[in-house]
Amino acid sequence: MARRIPYALARQIADHAQAEAPKEACGLLAGDGRAITRAIPLRNSAPSPGDHFRLAPEEQLAALKEIDADGLEWTGIYHSHPRSAPIPSRMDIEEARDAKLLHLIVSLERAKAKLKLWRIDGDSVTPIDLVFEGETRADADDQFSLRHRIAVVLAGIASLLLLVAISVSLLPPPPELAALP
Repeated sequence: MARRIPYALARQIADHAQAEAPKEACGLLAGDGRAITRAIPLRNSAPSPGDHFRLAPEEQLAALKEIDADGLEWTGIYHSHPRSAPIPSRMDIEEARDAKLLHLIVSLERAKAKLKLWRIDGDSVTPIDLVFEGETRADADDQFSLRHRIAVVLAGIASLLLLVAISVSLLPPPPELAALP
């Protein structure tokens, strides 16, 4: 079953991961079971935060109370892999305690952050489709820049004017009107 996430929220998670690099960033995910609607960044309290993450317990408790107070479900955990693919590591799998919680991993190994969602149940690791929703991603490769959009609009206007000019030139001459008596 796919999970939806607003693009702005995914961007917030990726920005948190980039800000914490080269340490692993981490936080909680909340939503309604079909969509991830909130991400709460937490401090990584692992002894070696460059290789591993551990949610700061006092911050986790406060975040869980906030999620509950807002009527949301705790749906998962996110963390980053600053130098590797967004695939659960052996340690991620071994430390996954609740099969109901999803695991969102943000990879920073390439210039552009990549997010992948997983369900971990014992040694079983299943990818979950992540559907980005909401605002258009201005930084996506397939999007036109403002300069390109203006050029397309101007080309459309020029084409329309040229079509009108050609159509007018092809019209027959107007009929001659007889003089009034």
